[in-house]
Amino acid sequence: MDNEALKKEMASLRMSAMNILAGREHSIDELRQKLRRKLEKHKVYKDDFNDFSDKKEQQESLIERILEQLLDDKLLDDSRFTESFIRSRVKKGSGPVKIHHELMNRGISSELSGNSLEQSYEFWQEHIEAARSKRFGPQCPADYKEQSRQSRFLYQRGFSGELIRRLFNEL
Repeated sequence: MDNEALKKEMASLRMSAMNILAGREHSIDELRQKLRRKLEKHKVYKDDFNDFSDKKEQQESLIERILEQLLDDKLLDDSRFTESFIRSRVKKGSGPVKIHHELMNRGISSELSGNSLEQSYEFWQEHIEAARSKRFGPQCPADYKEQSRQSRFLYQRGFSGELIRRLFNEL
């Protein structure tokens, strides 16, 4: 591939990346995967390289250069993605355990995820109370069977056993 074709390909790939980011925030890992899929469909690479390993190395190099540019231009930021993702999941009623797991699946480090999820005890307590009340109403569970049912629901939503115990102890 000559220098002019490489510049065109980089410009095209960068535009694709910016269009993807215009829709919503993405983690670096998510965007890398989407760009890989786009390049695999693209014909330029299918015909230009006889050696498959050269093709893959060229693709990876191109993707990494685009990602570095986007990071330098502040168009891509894992911490901004993490904050946005947490806000959206909190609005859906998810708890910190589930959110942390989803962030890990999107390539966010455990440290960044943990730091971003560290909220005050009052925040998560209010959040778990709101999730329980929305599903089961404001009244306290009448018996152990109902409390167990509500606990399972909250656990599936991603709340820790500790938060669930505290909630029912306060009720």
